[in-house]
Amino acid sequence: MQLSHMFYADDAVFMGQWSAKNIDTIIYVLKCFQRASGLHINLTKSKLMGLAVSEDRVEQAATRIGCGVLKAPFAYLGSIVGGSMSRIKSWEEIVGKMAARLSKWKMKTLSIGGRLTLLKAVLGSMPIYHMSIFKVPMKVLHRMESIRCHFFNGIELNSKKSIWVKWSNVLSSKEKGGLGVSSLYALNRALMFKWVWRFTTQKGSLWASVIKAIHGVDGKIGSGSKNGHKSIWRVIVQEMEAFKAQGIDLFSCMQKKLGNGADTSFWDDVWRGDTTLKQRFHRLYALELNKKIDVASKLSQESLINSFRRCPRSGVEQTQMMDLMAYIEGVVLGVASDRWYWSLDGSGEFTVASVRKVIDDIRLPVVATQTRWIKAVPIKVNVHAWKVSLDCLPTRLNLSRRGIDIPSILCPICDRVTESSRHLFFECHFAKDIFRKICRWWNVDFLDVNSFDEWTSWIDNLRMPSKHKRLLQGACFGSWWFIWSFRNKCVFGADSPSKATIFDDVVLYSYYWSRFRCKVSFSWVDWLKNPHLVSL
Repeated sequence: MQLSHMFYADDAVFMGQWSAKNIDTIIYVLKCFQRASGLHINLTKSKLMGLAVSEDRVEQAATRIGCGVLKAPFAYLGSIVGGSMSRIKSWEEIVGKMAARLSKWKMKTLSIGGRLTLLKAVLGSMPIYHMSIFKVPMKVLHRMESIRCHFFNGIELNSKKSIWVKWSNVLSSKEKGGLGVSSLYALNRALMFKWVWRFTTQKGSLWASVIKAIHGVDGKIGSGSKNGHKSIWRVIVQEMEAFKAQGIDLFSCMQKKLGNGADTSFWDDVWRGDTTLKQRFHRLYALELNKKIDVASKLSQESLINSFRRCPRSGVEQTQMMDLMAYIEGVVLGVASDRWYWSLDGSGEFTVASVRKVIDDIRLPVVATQTRWIKAVPIKVNVHAWKVSLDCLPTRLNLSRRGIDIPSILCPICDRVTESSRHLFFECHFAKDIFRKICRWWNVDFLDVNSFDEWTSWIDNLRMPSKHKRLLQGACFGSWWFIWSFRNKCVFGADSPSKATIFDDVVLYSYYWSRFRCKVSFSWVDWLKNPHLVSL
C-alpha cells in the first residue's frame, strides 16, 4: 500500500515542536496502523510534504521516516496541485498526452468518418478532468484545436500539406452548416460555469460552504469587482462576468421554479418572466425596506406596500405599482419547495451541452444552410457531401488557386472544362448521366441541376414521403462519393477505370447502406425495381 496522506506543518506549532520525538511518534502511528489493518505501507513510494517548514527539516524528517520529499507542483488523481494553471507550461504534459494519443497508424487506418467519430467521442473528453475547473489559456486551446484539426484532415502535426477544410466550419453546429464537433473553448467555459450552477442551486453542499467561508455568502457573483486574492473561484466568476459583458448572460438562464415561495427572493430572483422584478420595477424596488424578502412573505401581506418605506406617489411610481399588481396577479403558491430551473434545456436540468451550444453559436461563424446529414449512408459519405456543398475538395481549380503547380486544370474525365466541384459533380456530362439514371431508377422527373443549391431545391420540392426522400438523398450522396473515387483513379491510377460500373456501385452500396442502417428488411428485387415503393 502506498501512503497517500501529506503531513502539513504549521509554522507556529509544528516547527516549534519539531524534534526526533515527533518523528518517532509518526513512525509509531504508522506501525500501529499496519498491525491493526494488516496493510503494509510502502514508505519508499510515499512522500512527505511540509508547509511553511524549511526544506532541510522536511528532508531530515523524510530520511528518518524512510520516505521521499514531495514538492509542488505535483500530480494528484491526475490533476496538477500547487502549480499555476494560468501558465502555458503547466499544460504541456496534458497537451503532450493528447498529441501522443493520435498515433500515425490510427490516422492512416481510419476513414474521415472514423476520425470524426473519434474526435467527438474521445479527443474532446481527454483533457476534461483539468478543463472542468481550470481556465485554459487561449494559446493552449489553439494548440489543442490544431491537434484535432490535423487529425481530422489526416495530416501529421509537422506536415506542410494543405488543409482544405476550415476548422471553424467543422466546429460549427449542423444548424449553421458545420459538422457539430464543438470547440474546446466552449467546453472549458461550460464546465467552469457548472460550478456556478452548483453554488447557486446547492446552498447546503460542502462546495458552497467552502466558497461562502472564503468569498462571502454571495460568492462575489455579480459584484463586478476584480479586487481580492486570486483563486480558482475568482477566475471562474470573472470569466462568467466577462461573458455577460459580451452579451452571453448565463446567469439569466438560472430561474426559480416557484413552489411555496419560501426560498425565492421576490426582487432578486427570476421567478416570473425573464427578468428580475427589481429590474422591471426599479422605482418600487427603491422603496422596499426588506430587499431580501421572499415571495411567500411578500404575497402573504395584506398589501404589497406594507414593506415599503412610504406609499408610491403619482406618476412613474403609481404606474409601476399598478403594473406590478397586474403582473403577479394569478400567482398561486404550491406545497412543494422552490427549485432552480435551467431555461436553456427543455427538461429544466443544467447540461454542459446547452452552455456549449450557446457559446459556440455566438463565437463560431455561420457556414451555410443547415447541414444535410443522412443516417442511411456512412459518415464518410456524409462528410464528403458536406465538402461538395462547401467546395472544399482538392479539385484542380482549387489547387491552382493555392499556387500549386499542376500540369493541367481541365477535368480529368471529360478533358474539356476546368475541374471545379460544381463542374465535376453537376455540370460534367458524366455526372449528368449518372444523375439521369438515378432519376429513372427512382421514377422521378429529371431536372438539369448545375450546382448544389439547385440540387437542394430539386430534392426539397419532390413530392415523396420523407423517409424515402432521405434514401434518395443518400443515393445522390453515394453517387458523388463514387464520382470522386473514379476521378482519383483517373488521375493517380495506372489503369483506366470503367465508367459503366459507377451507377451499379451506387445501386448496390446504397442498398446495403439503407437496409442495415435503417434497420428495415426489404428485398434486393424491390430495391432494384422501384425503391420509393419499399416499405419503411
